[in-house]
Amino acid sequence: MPASAAVLTAVSPRVSAQLMQEGYAYLPAVFDTPFLRALERECDEMAARHYRVENIDRHAAYLSDNTPTRTSHAMMISTGPSPLPTVSHEGLSAVDRFLRFHDEVLGALLGAEVPASSRSMLNWQTYLSGSKPVTEHFDGEYLDYRKDEDGGFTLHEGLLPRLVVILTLSNQNEGELQGTVLRDTGTGKEASPPSRPGDVLVFDNVRMRHNVPMLEKPRRMAGLRSFDFRAVHFARTEASCRPGASYRRMPEGLVSEDVDAVAVHQEFLRERWPRVRELQRAEGALF
Repeated sequence: MPASAAVLTAVSPRVSAQLMQEGYAYLPAVFDTPFLRALERECDEMAARHYRVENIDRHAAYLSDNTPTRTSHAMMISTGPSPLPTVSHEGLSAVDRFLRFHDEVLGALLGAEVPASSRSMLNWQTYLSGSKPVTEHFDGEYLDYRKDEDGGFTLHEGLLPRLVVILTLSNQNEGELQGTVLRDTGTGKEASPPSRPGDVLVFDNVRMRHNVPMLEKPRRMAGLRSFDFRAVHFARTEASCRPGASYRRMPEGLVSEDVDAVAVHQEFLRERWPRVRELQRAEGALF
C-alpha cells in the first residue's frame, strides 16, 4: 500500500464518520511537492500519448475542454486488464501511485477490495485567472442527458461513482472560495473546503453535487473516481429504471446500488455510444 494511502486508511473510521455526517472529508497535506510536480508532468504526458481520435471513438478518452481560461482532460485507467476501454499509464509512476492510493482509500471506506479490472476516470484541470465557472453536477457516466440553456445539463440516466477523490496540485487562490463547492442535495447546505497543494478531498458523489466558481487566480487539480466498483445507477424518472433493480428516491430522481455497472457500460457502448459519437462530430467536436 502506498504510504499516503496507509496514512489515510489508518484513519478511515474518522474519514467514514466525516463522510456520514457531512458528505465529504477534507485531508490536508497528504502528498508532498515532488510528487505533485511529478503527477503534473505525467498527466501532461497522458494527454500527449492518448488524446487521439481512436481513443475517443472507443470511449477510453473523453473530449477535452479547451478554452482560454481552462483546460480539462479525462481518461479511463485501471491497475489491471479491464473488459471495458482504458488507456495505458505504463511507465508513469506518479499516475500509478495516485490510482493505487484512490483504490486503497475507496476499498477501505467501502469495506471491500477494489478489483484490478475496475476502471477509474483520471481527470485533470488547469484553471487560469478568470476561469469560467463549472456548473453544478454529479460526476459519472452520462448515459442520457439534455443540455440546458445556461450551459449546464439535466441528467436523465447515468452511472454515478460512489466516491470522488480530488487532489490539489497547485492553487494561488486564497480566502473563503479556493475551488470546489459542494452542496448536500438533501439539506441544501453548501461547503467549500480548503484547496491547498497536496490536500485531498473525498466526497459522496450521490449525496453531494459540486461546482467550481470563477477563480481569480490559477489552480491545477487531479481527480479519480471509479465507474465500475460500487457505482450506482441513476434514473431521473421510473421510465429509466432497470428491470428488477431496487431503487431509492433522492431529490434529483432515483438511485440503485444493485445494478451491474460493467454490464450497463457494455450495453451503452454497444447500443448508444455510436449515436452519441456521431452527434459529437455533427456538433463540431474537435475529434
